[in-house]
Amino acid sequence: MQKQLTKIPSALRQLDLPSVVEVHEHIIPEEGAIVLVETLTDSGKNNLLEYTSGRIGFLVEGDIIPAVLGKRRALREYSGDIPSRLAPGDILYFLCESGVIGEIKGINEQWGLPMQVKVLGSIVSNGKQLNMKDVAIPRRQTLEKSAPIIGVVGTCMNIGKTTAICKLIKHFKLQGLKVAGVKLAGVASTQDLDKISDAGASPVLGFMDAGLPSTCNNPTEVVEVALGVLHEVNQSQPDLIVAEFGDGILGEYNVGQIICNQEIQKHVCAFIVSAADLVAAWGAKEIMQQQYGVSVTLITGPAVNNDTGVHYVEKHFNIPAESNLHAMPKTISLVESNLIAFRHQQAQKVTALS
Repeated sequence: MQKQLTKIPSALRQLDLPSVVEVHEHIIPEEGAIVLVETLTDSGKNNLLEYTSGRIGFLVEGDIIPAVLGKRRALREYSGDIPSRLAPGDILYFLCESGVIGEIKGINEQWGLPMQVKVLGSIVSNGKQLNMKDVAIPRRQTLEKSAPIIGVVGTCMNIGKTTAICKLIKHFKLQGLKVAGVKLAGVASTQDLDKISDAGASPVLGFMDAGLPSTCNNPTEVVEVALGVLHEVNQSQPDLIVAEFGDGILGEYNVGQIICNQEIQKHVCAFIVSAADLVAAWGAKEIMQQQYGVSVTLITGPAVNNDTGVHYVEKHFNIPAESNLHAMPKTISLVESNLIAFRHQQAQKVTALS
């Protein structure tokens, strides 16, 4: 059976789907599987759609779209799972505007009720069910060489990570450095990647380019995807890589597992943490140092958006702090110092081996 698509969401941007697709009634409900769905009522529902171009539009009742099966564990929006069984006619939910769908597990009604979709079948090519992983960046288990990495993490979602990242990228681009950008954790979306690209980073890649609709499933797989993404951007020989970790330090998106990986840690020269409040800033320091084995270079975000927060963090936590609402000279100075020290250490290692 063939079906005409009305819209294509961003999670499938690497698949280059035709406007007319082949559909089969047999569905393998696995992570990354591409299924065809029909959108149901849009009345009172969150019906935003992120197109492959990155533009945010909306779905209307009766749209025929491809979607990807995935998990989500957002504290502020939706939580959902991949169903164990799936057949045409089943009802699932739009978990993210990028096109990730699944069974609903948790709803934050302040965000709006999720849109329901009716499953029509699996999208196939040459008789085989399509999957995001078919066109994915290869995973890896090691990262022998890499440009210095600046990691930017947060205590929760929507906390200013991308804002800080863009300021860093703009600065180092003006210094004549080639900066690459990556997003290693979260749920599939192009919005942060587009902002990072607009700031001047190139290339810019995320875990969705390595075939994952989100990073809240198998932790081993998530780490291997992160290593694969970092290896891929290093092929362009950047001077610096800025890495965003979506969601928060704690949670089900496997951020901690990525940070703890020794193959990644050995290339990190700084960790910037965006914190929601003073308790979060304190907790971030403890978790990063005690559990993940890394030092926090600086605290930014709402916790330190005024002088009171900055003074408290620096006095009681002994960590530099700076608001990201304006220019970030303290952050940039610290990162530059760390870069110099990191490159000196790398040069010493090369000399010792030669």
